[in-house]
Amino acid sequence: MSEKRSERPESTQQAVRQLPLRSTAQSAAIIALVMVVAVIIGALYLAQATTTATTGQEFFDLQSTRDYLQRANEDANAEIAFKENISTLRGRAQALGFVPIDVEKLEYLVVNGYAPNRATATPVITPAPVYVYDETFTGWVQLQWNNLANQFEAWSGHQLATATPAQ
Repeated sequence: MSEKRSERPESTQQAVRQLPLRSTAQSAAIIALVMVVAVIIGALYLAQATTTATTGQEFFDLQSTRDYLQRANEDANAEIAFKENISTLRGRAQALGFVPIDVEKLEYLVVNGYAPNRATATPVITPAPVYVYDETFTGWVQLQWNNLANQFEAWSGHQLATATPAQ
């Protein structure tokens, strides 16, 4: 049997001796590859989680801003309603020196040539012409085919004038 071992080529004997080392190296490479893949997946998960958290915080901030602006609008509307109240307007007018008018104190100013009921010319409205779309699909296809045929004839030299598509 020892003679048969000596008959094996050197490369085969060397490969058989390195077999346990190769399986260890391959195992280490697989473990390293799995670790690299795990790190990449973890980094992608972390990036996605960060993006989601940031977007959620921005959404919360925008909701808070919206709520603040809605409250500010409601406060402004309430203030406008208070200032438009007739009793508030009368109080401000009296504070400025205005008083309610008596019918006896009412005076009218007459302006010569002024006619409150002047007749005004009624403008004549002419409707703009409406484009009537009456083209059918078969008509459109026929037009396209004719344009293509004219262009082909112009290209081939059978027709001297260059055909231009209809606008």
